[in-house]
Amino acid sequence: MSRKIQLGLTSIIIAVIASAAYYLYTKYEPFSPKSSEVHVHSDFIIVVNDRVLDLTDEKYQSSAKKEKHAAIHLHDGKDHVVHRHAEGVTFAEFLSSLGITLTERCITLDTEESFCQTEEEAVVLFVNKEPVSNPLTYVNQEEDQILLYFGRPNNANLETYLMSVTDESCIFSGTCPERGVAPPESCGLTCEL
Repeated sequence: MSRKIQLGLTSIIIAVIASAAYYLYTKYEPFSPKSSEVHVHSDFIIVVNDRVLDLTDEKYQSSAKKEKHAAIHLHDGKDHVVHRHAEGVTFAEFLSSLGITLTERCITLDTEESFCQTEEEAVVLFVNKEPVSNPLTYVNQEEDQILLYFGRPNNANLETYLMSVTDESCIFSGTCPERGVAPPESCGLTCEL
C-alpha cells in the first residue's frame, strides 16, 4: 500500500474517532465525574381526578437507544420508580421530559389536557405522605414516596392513593436485599451498574 493511501486512511480513522468522541462529549456534557456517581431511586404515582396515570408506554421510558432525559427518567417498562443521575434535577423537570407540565396551579398532560386549581380542586405534591410547599423546586431523594395529585383535597380516596405509592425503590437502591436483587438497568450510558 502506498504511503499516500496509508496517510489518507489514517486521516479518515482519526476523523471518525474524533467525531465519535465529540458526539459523546457533547451529548453527555452535563455529567461530571461527581454527578455521574448519583443514582437515586424514588417511588411515585400521578393521580388526576381519581385516575392513576399509566406511564409504562415506551414513549415515557428511556432506553439505551432513546433517552428521555439523561439525568432523570423511567426505564424497563416500570412506571413507578424514577431514577435520578445528577444533583439538583427537579421532579418538575422529570415530568417535563415526559411531556407533562407542572406549575404551581396546574398539571398539563402530554395529551394537552390541563387540570388547574379551583376553589374545589387542587394540585398537591405529597412526599412521604406530606404535602410539599413548593412542588416546582422539589428534588426527589432516595426512597421517597411521591404522589402528584389533582382533585378534591377532601377526596375519600386520597388516603388510598397515598398508601398505594409503592416502596420498590429500595430494591433498585439495594437497601432492602431481603426483598430481592435489582434487575439490570438498561437506560443508556447513565445506568450501567
